[in-house]
Amino acid sequence: MTGICIRELTGDDAGEFRGLRLRALQEHPDAFGSSYEAEVTVPNEATAERLRRNAESQDSFTLGAYRGNRLVGMVGLFQETREKTRHKGNIWGMYVPIEEQGKGIGKALLARAIELARGTPGLEQLHLAVVSSNSRARDLYASFGFKTYGVEPRALSVDGEYLDEEHMALLLSPSPPSASSGQAQDRLQPSPVEGERAAKA
Repeated sequence: MTGICIRELTGDDAGEFRGLRLRALQEHPDAFGSSYEAEVTVPNEATAERLRRNAESQDSFTLGAYRGNRLVGMVGLFQETREKTRHKGNIWGMYVPIEEQGKGIGKALLARAIELARGTPGLEQLHLAVVSSNSRARDLYASFGFKTYGVEPRALSVDGEYLDEEHMALLLSPSPPSASSGQAQDRLQPSPVEGERAAKA
């Protein structure tokens, strides 16, 4: 997977992010809780503001995988804000377009997200939801230690079809004392990815 670089997205990346996000929603409506119809009406300025807030926040981020100047994958994470649930974070929006699948991009994105999560103060576990029929994504998450703790029947309704979702969680091992120092710098530093990865996303 030579030539792939993973970095945090900012407001300047809104156009590329929005384009890839809309493609994901249009081509795979069964994989996301949101819909193309809902998000296509959101102006680019609002997307830019959202990415800008995430980049400035200490408890949320959006990562992009780049091949040269082209965005070829993305994933986001946000930490719960309420006092009793701040130990939990949520993975959202994982997507790699079909022409880039099978090259380890999804695996690299998830690895980087987990790495940054371990350096986030107070974050102890990660959660995500995946449609039960999406075995490829479920296997990827399981390879990182995510475990299914429940299944929500009829979680999504897509074109008259009901889809179950598996809820998965990963308990983060305690971070070293220095893990959170320089965290903001680490988030903004591009992370080059080398070598071939076997997992698909």
